[in-house]
Amino acid sequence: MTSENYETQIARMIYHKFLSTMKFTLDLEEQKYPDKGRHDDRYKFFKKQLMSETYGNIRALFQDLERLEVMRKTETDEDVKDGYKPTPSGGSGYINTSDFDEWLASA
Repeated sequence: MTSENYETQIARMIYHKFLSTMKFTLDLEEQKYPDKGRHDDRYKFFKKQLMSETYGNIRALFQDLERLEVMRKTETDEDVKDGYKPTPSGGSGYINTSDFDEWLASA
């Protein structure tokens, strides 16, 4: 198994779930401002805070998993703030380590 296997990339799965949850939360928050929606200053503030917290938590989690040798940084220049990418990492900037891939294959 290689790190190119999209279906078993832990960072990709985590990252896409975090982004989906963040988008859902932003869509819910937008409903609180029927007159201006996304253009309301309160919505913009909420969005900025939510995105900052989410991206910070994703990075921290990935760094923890990197220390545990579950994943490693990709060789491409990707950052969680850049969104989805059609790469094995899905835009997260991390892929499974070879050892973790081997463990998954043996499970």
